[in-house]
Amino acid sequence: MFNRRNFLTTAGAVAAVSTFNIRKAAAADDLNWSIHCDLTGPAAEGGKPQGDGFTAYAKWINASGGIRGRKVNLTINDSTFKVDVAVANVKKALAQGRVDYLFGESTGMIQAISPENNSTYKIFMTSGSFASELADEKAFPYHFVTGATYGAQLQMLVDYIKSSSGSTPAKVVIVHSSTSMGRDGIEPAIKRAEELGVKIVLVQQTKFVETDVSAYALAIRKAQPTHVIHHGYSFAVWPEIVRLVRDYGMNDVVFLGTVWQNERAKMLEMKDIAEGLVGVKVWNDDTIKPAGATMKTIGELNKARDPAFNGYARLGFLNAWMSSMMATRAFEAVIDAGLPVNGDNLSQAMRAVKNWDTGGLIDVPVTIAGQQVGLGRIIKWGKANNWDPQQLTEWMKVN
Repeated sequence: MFNRRNFLTTAGAVAAVSTFNIRKAAAADDLNWSIHCDLTGPAAEGGKPQGDGFTAYAKWINASGGIRGRKVNLTINDSTFKVDVAVANVKKALAQGRVDYLFGESTGMIQAISPENNSTYKIFMTSGSFASELADEKAFPYHFVTGATYGAQLQMLVDYIKSSSGSTPAKVVIVHSSTSMGRDGIEPAIKRAEELGVKIVLVQQTKFVETDVSAYALAIRKAQPTHVIHHGYSFAVWPEIVRLVRDYGMNDVVFLGTVWQNERAKMLEMKDIAEGLVGVKVWNDDTIKPAGATMKTIGELNKARDPAFNGYARLGFLNAWMSSMMATRAFEAVIDAGLPVNGDNLSQAMRAVKNWDTGGLIDVPVTIAGQQVGLGRIIKWGKANNWDPQQLTEWMKVN
């Protein structure tokens, strides 16, 4: 393994293992971005748009002169939603030279690489994860969460259930995947429900992908809830559970989900169950009525890349764009201050961000606290609104 001094002083290209690589011969002052996402595998639904987003951002920022005159040297690696593959790809990247910023595909990946990163490499990071533990500055000082954590999102949903139920007692079922993403935030959500007088009548754990979900649907039927929260999935398992429960005639049950289960493109593919679904949004996706300059740019770039673009950006694309904007802001602050570009200085710069205007990606000022952006809002899907998510709450933070 390379020691820290060699790592910090060695310039060069990052190993590429994907067709998204736009790297050219690297100059010594280029900013090397090593991106690890799921281009194939069970989480590719979000990973491919992440690759698109980072590619578009790097081309856009470089065409504008780079970050304070320094080009972004981008390489994207396919981690296939497997931690061992992701870790191997990171080692390849480090063996090729200096890495200034790293994006990780999952909670498991960040957990796996952080001990050595904390002690040796000290690379500034964001990821596709909203894991609560990854917002712990002591354990993950170089990692920042690009929205509200999963724990915060679940508590937002519980708060919404309480506020929207009125005098009707709420009875809630929680169904979550066995992944680290799915297990995250369950206990705090149960505690929040107890504090608010919301009754949790059943908690079920499934695999990330299941071939038969009938037993889970039958358990929900037996529990007779008013609300069902699904958490820790992409677009497997939970849609079929919703179908089966509704087939049982339980049409008054409100189904809710966290960020990766709420995307307009997917809602359009499953209109048979999408009506009335409630979820959490951590970024704006509408470039037709853009909330600011950033959303306008995202719309223009997506339209140029795909003339059939319908105006709503994919979640993975937005995740990449928010990550890139956070990295850019940190790099700009460090370069402007004349400080060495390293993970310690970049992380300190990120923690100092207050009242940041993201150009409508989030349409309230962003202040970084507790290693996260921390903002989310509750939305609802419906045909009457042309499947444009209806905003049920303002942007909020969970303390």
